[in-house]
Amino acid sequence: MCVLASAVIVLKSKERLRIREAEETQKLSALSDQLGNTCATLSGGLSDIYYDYAIADRVYSHRGSAGRSEHSFEAYDEAIAAGSHNIEQDVVISKDGTLYVSHNLTAADMTGDDRAYSEMSDAEIDALTRYSGGKILRLSEVFERYGRRVHYLIELKSSDDATVDAFKKEIEEHGVTDLVTAQALELSVIDKLEEQYPDMPKLLVVKTADALDTAMSSDNVDMVGARVQFVNADNCKEAHDRGKKFVGWTLDSEADIRNAISIGADAYFTNKTALALELERKYRAVKTAKTDHSTLFFSSDYQAESGFDAPKETLGSLLRAVVSDEKIPDKVILCGDYTNDATQYNYQLSPEDAIDEIKTVVREEASQITEEDMLFVQGNHDKLTESIAESGLHEQDNYLLYVLNTENDFPWRQGKVSGTYDKVEAAAAEMKECFDALTAKGETRPVFIAGHVPLHFTARTSSRHTTGDNLYSSLVFDAVNEAAKSLDIVYLYGHNHSKGWDCYMGGAAVYRADGESLLLPAFKDGDANTDSFEEKTLHFTYLNAGYTGYYMNCAPGENPEDFAAADEALTATVCEVYEDRIEIARYDANGHHVLGAAGAENPFKGGIDEGLIDSKYHAKETSGPAVIYLKRGKDSEALDEAA
Repeated sequence: MCVLASAVIVLKSKERLRIREAEETQKLSALSDQLGNTCATLSGGLSDIYYDYAIADRVYSHRGSAGRSEHSFEAYDEAIAAGSHNIEQDVVISKDGTLYVSHNLTAADMTGDDRAYSEMSDAEIDALTRYSGGKILRLSEVFERYGRRVHYLIELKSSDDATVDAFKKEIEEHGVTDLVTAQALELSVIDKLEEQYPDMPKLLVVKTADALDTAMSSDNVDMVGARVQFVNADNCKEAHDRGKKFVGWTLDSEADIRNAISIGADAYFTNKTALALELERKYRAVKTAKTDHSTLFFSSDYQAESGFDAPKETLGSLLRAVVSDEKIPDKVILCGDYTNDATQYNYQLSPEDAIDEIKTVVREEASQITEEDMLFVQGNHDKLTESIAESGLHEQDNYLLYVLNTENDFPWRQGKVSGTYDKVEAAAAEMKECFDALTAKGETRPVFIAGHVPLHFTARTSSRHTTGDNLYSSLVFDAVNEAAKSLDIVYLYGHNHSKGWDCYMGGAAVYRADGESLLLPAFKDGDANTDSFEEKTLHFTYLNAGYTGYYMNCAPGENPEDFAAADEALTATVCEVYEDRIEIARYDANGHHVLGAAGAENPFKGGIDEGLIDSKYHAKETSGPAVIYLKRGKDSEALDEAA
C-alpha cells in the first residue's frame, strides 16, 4: 500500500544561503587561524580527521582532465572517474545558433581551422576533426551523456542575446537548470542572467585588479573567480565579508591547491582533479553536522561458505568500517537471504534466527540503532515471517523506502515456476500506481527501492544455468524507469552474491548511474530462460546493496582456475540523504571500496558462461563515492496545493 503524507518544503532565499555559506567559511577561517593559517602548519596534522566527501564540490574540473584533450568526453570521463562532481564547459555559438564547447572563439586550437564558430554553420563545425580525434562537442551532447550525475560550470564566451537565449533553451530542455553555475568574463552577461535566473550561482572570471573590484562590488556576482595570482587570504576574506564565494583558477600545483585550502577558498578550477581531491581529503577540515541528513546502511545475503568468516563477523567488520568513518547509520536495511542450505532455497527457511543474530551484531557495533531502525527484505531462501518488512512504501522524514519482497512481488526462477509472470506484472503495476501518486503529489523526497533479485541480465537468466532467474525484470524496470523521470530513485538488490553470473557488471561491486545503460533479459511468451537481452538507458541509480557472505561457489579460492571474478569482496553500501543530494559510498572491512568494479569475463563452472556477454558491455570501474543531485524542484506553493 502506498501511504502518502503531506510535504512541507521550506524554501531558502538566495540571501539566506549566502549567510549560511558565509558562516561556514568563517568557521573554516577560524580553524585556519587556529592552525596557524599556513600550509606548513596544516601539513601532516589533519590526516586522521574525518573529511566529508562533500568537499569534492570544492574541486572544479577545468575543461575536463589534463590527461585528455580538453572539452572531450574522454577528459570529462577521466575527471568524473577521479571523483569529480563538477565539470566545466566554455561555450561558443554557431551561425545557426547552436552552442558548442570550446575555450576559444575559433576552432584553430583544436582543429587548425582558424574560422570563428559564429561564422560557421552546424554542419561545418560538425565536419571538423580535432587533432586528438573526434568532433567538437555540442553542449546538448554533454547534457545527454552526463544528465544529472554532475554539476556544470558553463562559461558564456559571448555577451550577445543569441548566446544567452541558446544557453537558456539548452539547460531548460535538458532539465539541468538547478545544476548549472554560470560564468562569464563580462559583467553584462552576469547581469542578463540575473534577470532570467536570480537563484542560479553566477561567477565573474577575474583577470585584473579592476575586474576583481568589479566582482567584489556587483550585487549580481555570487562567486569571485580569481586568477591564481589573486588567490590570497585578504581577497578571500573580502569576498566572504561581502557574502560571496571565493573561487580560484587555475590551480594545478600542490602548493597552489594547499594555499587555497589554507585560506578557506570555497572552490577552485584545476586540471589535476585526482591530486586536488587527495589534498582536500588530507588538509580540509570540514565536517557536516549529523543533524542535517540521514544515513542508510545497506547490505544483503547474510550467508556463509565453509572455510570463511561467519557472516556475523563480516557484518561486524563492515559496520566498524562505516562507523569509524563517522557515518553513523540511522537505518540498517538487509536485502534478503538470511541463511543458506543447499537443499532448501525456495522460500522454505525461517530467517528469524539469522535476523536475531543480525540485530545483536548491529547493536554491538552501533548501540544507538534500535530494532525499529532495522528493515529486512525477503530473499529467495526466506519464508515470509513477522520480521520481514511489509511490501510497498515505508515513509521516513526525508526519504522513502519501497520494499520489493521476493516471493510475492519479484520472485526468482521466473519462467521456471508457474505464476511468476503474474506476480511480477502485479508488482510492477502496484509500483507504478504508487509512484504515479507520488509524482502527482509533487513528492521531493528520494525513493530507495530495496529488493533481492536484480533487474539486469545475468547468466542465471540464460539457458546455461536453467533457473530463469529474473526473466521478467523488464516489467519492473519499465515501471521504475518511467517514474524516475519525475522522482529521484535508487534501486538496491542482492542475490547474485560476490562471484559468478554477472561479472561483466562488476561482480561484488555493481554501480550504474542515471544516464548509463543496463542490459535487460529479452523474453517471449513461453520462454523458460533467455540468452537474449536488450540495452536500455537508466533514469535512476542502480547498484547492489553489498554482500555479507559467500555462498554457492561464490567464494574466492574455490577452484580459482574456473573463475575470472571481477570483484569478490564482501561489502556494504552507505547512502547519505541531504536536502539537495544523495552521497553513495561502498565499504569493505578495510574502509572505502570501489562503487563499481571493472567488468570481466565470467567462465563459471568450467567456462560455460564464457562469451555470453560481449566485452563491449563490460563495466568500467567507478571509484566513488558518488553524489546524486536531486532532480525534483522545491516549489513549496505547488506542493502545498498538491498535498
